[in-house]
Amino acid sequence: MSIHLNEDIIEEIRSRNEIVDVISRYIQLNKSGRNHKGLCPFHHEKTPSFMVSEEKQLYHCFGCGEAGNVINFVMKVENLDFLDTVTLMGQWVGIHVEEISSTKQEKEEISRKNKIYEINREAALFYYRNLSKEKNLGFTYFKKRGLQDNTIKKFGLGYAEDQWEALNIHLLKRGYDQELIFQAGLVLERKSKDGFYDRFRNRVIFPIINTTGNVLGFGGRSLDDSLPKYLNSPETLVFNKGNNLFGLNLAKKEVGKDKRIIVVEGYMDVISLHQYDIKNVVASLGTALTKNQGELLKRYSDEIIIAYDSDAAGQKATLRGLDVLGELGCKVRVVRLTEAKDPDDFIKHKGKEAFLKEIEKALPLIDYKILLAKMDNNISTTDGKIKFVKAVAALLKQVKSPVEVDAYIKKVAMESQISEEAIKREIFGNNAYNQLNPIQKPIQNRDKYRSKSDRYTNKYNVQSVQPVQPAQKQGYLEAERSLLKLMIQNKETFSKIKIAIGHEDFTDSINRKIAKVIYDLYNIQEQNVDMNMLLNHLDIEEIKTLGDIHQIFISEEYLEKALIDFINTIHNHRLREERRLIETELSQLGKKENKTQEEIVRIRELCTNLEKISKELQKL
Repeated sequence: MSIHLNEDIIEEIRSRNEIVDVISRYIQLNKSGRNHKGLCPFHHEKTPSFMVSEEKQLYHCFGCGEAGNVINFVMKVENLDFLDTVTLMGQWVGIHVEEISSTKQEKEEISRKNKIYEINREAALFYYRNLSKEKNLGFTYFKKRGLQDNTIKKFGLGYAEDQWEALNIHLLKRGYDQELIFQAGLVLERKSKDGFYDRFRNRVIFPIINTTGNVLGFGGRSLDDSLPKYLNSPETLVFNKGNNLFGLNLAKKEVGKDKRIIVVEGYMDVISLHQYDIKNVVASLGTALTKNQGELLKRYSDEIIIAYDSDAAGQKATLRGLDVLGELGCKVRVVRLTEAKDPDDFIKHKGKEAFLKEIEKALPLIDYKILLAKMDNNISTTDGKIKFVKAVAALLKQVKSPVEVDAYIKKVAMESQISEEAIKREIFGNNAYNQLNPIQKPIQNRDKYRSKSDRYTNKYNVQSVQPVQPAQKQGYLEAERSLLKLMIQNKETFSKIKIAIGHEDFTDSINRKIAKVIYDLYNIQEQNVDMNMLLNHLDIEEIKTLGDIHQIFISEEYLEKALIDFINTIHNHRLREERRLIETELSQLGKKENKTQEEIVRIRELCTNLEKISKELQKL
């Protein structure tokens, strides 16, 4: 069932969670003009560009573009869906969502979800207490794996005894409903339909906990020959293994200055690395990385290190994960643990420092794939060289950076003893390298400063560049923002613009405000104005526009011509707007039958002005 909370409830929760107070729980905010400023929690940065408006109760990151209200912030930073976010924020201010939902169905749905969280927590405690008993198979297993008591406690590890209904009986005694225990995925229904039995039996238990501390589900490893060896909770109202990562609740606080997360395959890999004080590590819950897990990793880290098992299955999982992360634009590197089967085994035999050295030696995504291609083909033979180069060429076709492609071509040519030109032709065909023509990019990007209706159809031909025609529709807004970009960080350019245009000539109110701040700052200082100076003088809506301005690219090669085009576009728009107002007034005066002397004089004045404007427009 889809939950639709009453808008009044949502607004009440939002308004009672003051945005500066909430965000200050996660990052340090400092007063900056009319706003608060801090380091963005959604991307790595050294200079604060994350702005919070107490007045408008909104946030906006000038660096990465993330923006929204306090609910949006908590949803993103805690990786929660809307309902869980509102429920959590309601609890912070003493509002119980399930008690004030607008319909009976909504109350039941929210109550059921909260009950499943509660049942899972009780189950986790039950399994943990079982493990705490002396002389049980679960405790013996973890001790053989080298785990210390404080590690067991930190992860809330547990033991499901070899009994059919131990957990189910315990939960029923605690007063929980049988149907809800079933919906939590903790029990299975008997084939005879006359009862239920525990899903996890004779297994050590790994609770899967989200970033707010709720137990979502469990993983269990068998202690005998039972299959599967690893068993996860099924998908439930609160758990989807493709949307979560084991250990993220701990790792999110340990990513460090480098904003780096290590991804491993198994629960024990995560736990062992933690015990050796490597805590920025998560596991993908026994599946190949999904897109949602990739988005989660990207949210908390700038770099992702894959450290899967060294066997064939691990390599396959690594490649699948690399493809997912590559599509999301993540910075990825791969660890090759050739001296151990998995991170758990490696760190126990080699220690923390050796593992960290392997992390530093981790291969970038393309290098790893090239290495695998080399391992699959014997490049000491002619046939092996050909297959190797063809495999690498297929990889390099997907790489967007000309610099990267060129570097890899040189590397592969040396290893295979096949010429660079031959490899280029294999990648690009007989046009070899036309795709990387460095002229194309500046010409393409410089068109960003004009409206779509005004761009050239033959924009890739340098010889055909023509004067910019007057911008149509919203082109003048693009011109205004492009001029603002040019004024920032270059006082010499600002001086040229100031001669032709004043801040009052900017039509858009936000552009005009930003221009006024730039003009004022240059009046009181000698150095260049930069983006960070402006942030202190703008409100949250104006900062959003400043973020758009920051993204504008104008090629240095065409700077002088662009400058003239922008100024002409703004003058053109101003003159056309003046002409429209004159024509409107002339039309109104022309409809009058008995005109006064003053009106006749006014008509003549308007006609003179109209003629002047027409002549000025012809010059542009």
